[in-house]
Amino acid sequence: MPPSPVRFWFASGLLLPGTVTLALATVDVHAVAGSVPWPVHLVWIWALCSVLALPLVRLHEMEHRRAGDVARDGCDCAHRSDGHAAPPAASLRERALASDSPGASSGGRSDRGRATSVRLLSRVPAPGCARRILATVALVVTVVALVPLWWAPVSPAVGPGNPRFMEFSPYGFALGATAVALALCLFAVSPTAFRGSRRSWAAGAGAGLVLGAAAVALSILVTVLLPLDATTAPSDEGDHDLGTGLPATVDGLGWRWSTPDGGPVLEVAPAHTGVLVRSAGGVALLDGGTGEERWHYRRSGEQAVDMQTSPGADNVMLTYPARDIDGSHVQRLVVLDADTGQEIGEYRSPSTAEPGKYQYQGDLAPLVHRDVLTTLRSEEGRTTVAGYVPGTGRERWTYEPMGDCSRRGQDITRHEIVVLLECDMDIMTGERGGRGSVRTLHGLVPSTGTWLWHTDVNMSSPSDEVWVHTSDDGHLFAFAWASEDGSDSGNVLFGRNGEVVARDLPGFGGPTGHEGTWNFTTDGYLTWDEDGGSGTYTWRGLDGGERTASAERTPASEDERKERIRPVPLEDSLVTAVPRATKGESETVTLTVRPWAEGEEPVEDSAATKVHITLEPASGDVPEDQMESWVSLHGIRDGVVLARPGSSEVVGIV
Repeated sequence: MPPSPVRFWFASGLLLPGTVTLALATVDVHAVAGSVPWPVHLVWIWALCSVLALPLVRLHEMEHRRAGDVARDGCDCAHRSDGHAAPPAASLRERALASDSPGASSGGRSDRGRATSVRLLSRVPAPGCARRILATVALVVTVVALVPLWWAPVSPAVGPGNPRFMEFSPYGFALGATAVALALCLFAVSPTAFRGSRRSWAAGAGAGLVLGAAAVALSILVTVLLPLDATTAPSDEGDHDLGTGLPATVDGLGWRWSTPDGGPVLEVAPAHTGVLVRSAGGVALLDGGTGEERWHYRRSGEQAVDMQTSPGADNVMLTYPARDIDGSHVQRLVVLDADTGQEIGEYRSPSTAEPGKYQYQGDLAPLVHRDVLTTLRSEEGRTTVAGYVPGTGRERWTYEPMGDCSRRGQDITRHEIVVLLECDMDIMTGERGGRGSVRTLHGLVPSTGTWLWHTDVNMSSPSDEVWVHTSDDGHLFAFAWASEDGSDSGNVLFGRNGEVVARDLPGFGGPTGHEGTWNFTTDGYLTWDEDGGSGTYTWRGLDGGERTASAERTPASEDERKERIRPVPLEDSLVTAVPRATKGESETVTLTVRPWAEGEEPVEDSAATKVHITLEPASGDVPEDQMESWVSLHGIRDGVVLARPGSSEVVGIV
């Protein structure tokens, strides 16, 4: 192929964005995974080989041209001395070969001189041979490297929604390697051309640079920026606890909010300034008093399968199924500021957990804190606590207790990480447990993993069932246990630095709690005492005060499972909910606002306020892991919110 300044400088311009994109993707992936795919190594190795081979090929071509020029000059001189015109350059090689044949004439000195001159050209290899070899190898390497690099981005995704890649790196690999390989192929088939006008240089280099940069920018736009739909809200600049600002009581419907696409509401959680609502696309924060959307975070085509809030609801973490660099399944964790919606970090889930099932594996699930995300890891029978930086997902610290410990559970308060482990020895004294194992609670600093405190917990039997939970306001940590037959149980409330706040509270937590839920704060806790078809709720203050409210039994659902809904205790009343079957696909939930009774005399039912709420069904199917019928009732700032999976609405009671 003849030299072309435009083609050469186009390849040079294309090489720059390709090399930069491939290098950034390589550094990013190596920092996360510790290695890069083998096709990337192949591209870099071939690029280095091409840099070394192209000058040699060029020297070979220059030597051929020099030898040819010498032969032509000698032949021309011989012809001019005889008075003959110089023969065409195309016949020089033929004349040289003819001069060596047996029947060739060995006339005069001029003929022998011409034969010797042209023989120099005949002995130089053909100029295109080395370049053809280089071009063939470049084409083979390009095909071998690009097919696997492009397979991951173009292959169909499997999973909820449309799982996308964790980062741009797979597209960076494919685009960068394509640009580099194409430029090397153009260098291989086209001789270097430094001649020509500078305008042609600029045109070629500019076209290559613009094409490469535009391809990368367009890919970033389509794969990273366009799928994200996010807004933010100003901070209220308050440092109040979760649960403050609740109304003293409520009396009627205040507002309704529906998901933008009409899909189902999957989860709700209280926040400082309202309520967080998770739908298929992401999460939105609604104002508790008006129901107006303060901010939202959604990813088009992807499905948020889990939502967690940090203690005190400072941060919220969303989980999206995603694809790793090689196309394998991974989980995308997005951490947001719960008040403003500002993104704190986005990274892959630690490999120790299956975030799609967080609600069913509390001992393994990563827990988010304002400073760190922590999870338990189990390797070869030993348990290690690991902390990760929310902004980058990099491991910040590890905590490994002495002895062989197995995980039993973990939770996190606003100030500490609390881990329940079962070890074969006391971690402080080294003494072996008399029952064969010691169950111990460890308190750690979230930001550093530094040990704060520990305490052994004594139970009636090593086989006792145990529970660990953080209070609604994030300040207290509860540990409870019960024997298999329910004959023996106990509980302890811990404050900061392992301080015991209360012990053996009646009716607290565990199987005696409210349908397995825990409703307690630094002020007190709620209990339920059943009596036939009805029962009594009691708010027991940690200072010894009590308030009661009677309630009817919640009717059984179609599968005969009692749907007792967690009530909301307010300062002057208790809000309970009872779902009622209605005609059609919609469902009516009856909320009852009951004033508290300070003494033993119950409040008359006539004093209670009933609010009937009809929830419209969502369009589309509800995810299989959300098929369980339950009603979610939460007290938030300025109101109480009601939601139910299968419905597209969230309702505020003010």
